[in-house]
Amino acid sequence: MKHVNQLDSEINGQELFFIPTMGSLHKGHLSLIENAKTFGLKTIVSIFVNPKQFNNSRDYEKYPRDLERDFQILNQLGVDFLFTPNEDYIYGDNLVNVVDSGNIGKKYEGNSRPGHFDGVLTVVNRLFDLVKPKKAIFGKKDAQQLFLIKEYVKNEKLDIEIHEGDIIRDSNGLALSSRNQLLSNNGLVTARGLKRHLDTLKEIYIETGSINESVNKTLNTCQDSKLDIDYLHILDKDTFDEATEETKNAIIIIAGKVEGIRLIDNIDFKVEL
Repeated sequence: MKHVNQLDSEINGQELFFIPTMGSLHKGHLSLIENAKTFGLKTIVSIFVNPKQFNNSRDYEKYPRDLERDFQILNQLGVDFLFTPNEDYIYGDNLVNVVDSGNIGKKYEGNSRPGHFDGVLTVVNRLFDLVKPKKAIFGKKDAQQLFLIKEYVKNEKLDIEIHEGDIIRDSNGLALSSRNQLLSNNGLVTARGLKRHLDTLKEIYIETGSINESVNKTLNTCQDSKLDIDYLHILDKDTFDEATEETKNAIIIIAGKVEGIRLIDNIDFKVEL
């Protein structure tokens, strides 16, 4: 595996499958890489903890980092290129266009973390411009991020094929996240409540067909003082607006804090009209 801090014509001249990450790799990231390797292109993984998508400097500083471990994992997986740019290489030329994530980017996670998705789309656009990939893959766990990236690529007519990676969970249903390692053992147990909320809401929604009633019943059913729920929404997966009676593909998104650590999760399903 070739490790670079800046890209050159040798790398840009390849047909690349791009896997952008913020490092501290787990099995969810590895599944994205394994998916990418099935397409027969050269694989390039980036590790860059993007300061522009953190609206809390303490959260940015606490974000787990272990480049040496990540390097060993990627090398064993047979990744072709590891790209670890510094902040100056990404943003220092003052030519980076700040991308507005629009109305959807200001809802849900964007409402709780103002400017977050502007930062995400800005760095993704910059990385796309630098890497020039043929394909790229993003995980479904960050559902709103995935939706916004796909919309951005479509609206900007970028010649990049976006792939989706499934949510990888532990044996107890907790979605894998780099942030999980910041939790205690008790915190990990509490965090499993996110998936229970999702499953309960899906069940109640299918039974009642009422969105508001379903959400209220779910929150009343799954009370846990150690799990601070920020939001819980049933959305139309195709538009990322609130679900309606016409919704065919639904997604339930949730965010909350456990031991001060912010976690997100979601499930999607087809609605029988």
